[in-house]
Amino acid sequence: MLEQTQISRYSSRGGHGFAAEDANNLNDKLRGKIAEVIGISNELNGPDRVVNGVFVQSKYCQSARETVAAAFNSNSGYYRYEGQVLEVPKDQWQDCVKLMRKRIEQGKVREIKNPSDAEKIVRQGSVTYEQAKNIARAGNIDSLIFDAKTQIVTSVSVFPISFAVTFAHSRLRGESVKDATLAALGCAVLGGSTMILTGVVSAQLLRTGIGTFGATSVRNGVRVISRASVGRQVARRIATGSLGKSVTGAAAVNHVSKLLRTNAITAAVATVVTSTPDFYRAVFKRSISWHQFAKNTAINTTGVLTGTAGWIGGAAAGSIFPGIGTVAGGLIGGIVGSLGAGVGGTTAAKFLADKFVKDDSERLIAILQKEIERLASEYMLTEGEFESILTEINEKVNPKWLRRMFKQKYPSIFLRVEFEHLFKAIVRKRPNISLPSVEQLERAVDEICLEST
Repeated sequence: MLEQTQISRYSSRGGHGFAAEDANNLNDKLRGKIAEVIGISNELNGPDRVVNGVFVQSKYCQSARETVAAAFNSNSGYYRYEGQVLEVPKDQWQDCVKLMRKRIEQGKVREIKNPSDAEKIVRQGSVTYEQAKNIARAGNIDSLIFDAKTQIVTSVSVFPISFAVTFAHSRLRGESVKDATLAALGCAVLGGSTMILTGVVSAQLLRTGIGTFGATSVRNGVRVISRASVGRQVARRIATGSLGKSVTGAAAVNHVSKLLRTNAITAAVATVVTSTPDFYRAVFKRSISWHQFAKNTAINTTGVLTGTAGWIGGAAAGSIFPGIGTVAGGLIGGIVGSLGAGVGGTTAAKFLADKFVKDDSERLIAILQKEIERLASEYMLTEGEFESILTEINEKVNPKWLRRMFKQKYPSIFLRVEFEHLFKAIVRKRPNISLPSVEQLERAVDEICLEST
């Protein structure tokens, strides 16, 4: 979603104007309108946006007088944007309408003759001039709100995909519809919130010097690659799959540059976000080891990187499927590529990591097993008694409980405190056993002797 905004231009001169276009476009979409930013090609006097079939020209200047003046030719004095409505800052709208009436009275708007129709050509934007300036900068409430809304729109589209995949996987494992639904909802909510947080942090970074430096470096690299015929074709397919429409030439190169720069920053942020819970457990709660933290981080990083590469590669490959069309092929290819490569990359990374670093859980379970066997021996449990205790132990042992165990300096003592009462309870349930009388012993001996003869 970030690469479909003009965030790379926010830090340029007049960047607040691009921010205003994106903000107004997003708010129109949230209101159920069909809106799209179409002025990226910078066509002379061309529209910036189209909303429900109406062409829109956005002007965000410091004052209402400057905003309206920017829409008129400085030489002829005529309105420059025939067939387009003028979108102005929310707080300047009334003054802009008054100024537009005067321009109409002067005959400077060819398509409108009645001054009272000024409101038809002047459209009130959804953000003020100051809000647009704030959205273009990092580290303020307006830009954070805009980024959050942008990412929520993205996560809403990802939510059903995450839900469907998790639900199907749970059902394949034999879980009931109820349990599969709960698991799918939990996974979708967690994935969506992680995506929102990652997207917001990434967008804030893209407004800083990091984003500017990254854009220049990546664009130079993509331009070098696109000089070759194969490079141009790859850039075209990636851009087409990402934007959902056919893009060629310099537009494709620029979009791929933004895409790679954005995904590089997003991947770095996603790695930090997904590793933060483990970092907290390792530093503050001390419920996992640093070996486990390093292993989990390596697995998360691999999953993020392969998922990103899979999305880009899948979008490029999907855009050439003739059966379902370029746009649909790019979208489907991106989703399938991201899921396939992400899951595959994570699985492969975990497989390799398991060869070198043993999970904390494996070591803790081994300690637990030895201590339970020792207790069973001390209390002389029967097979049936041992199985009943194992059932209770299995219900208690989970990842959260294992993290508690990891923090213990003396795990054996901890295990006895946790489970020895179960063994004592088993012993208390046993019936009282009295020693046999002399007569009973004699009778038993006689029976044994008779059976042996």
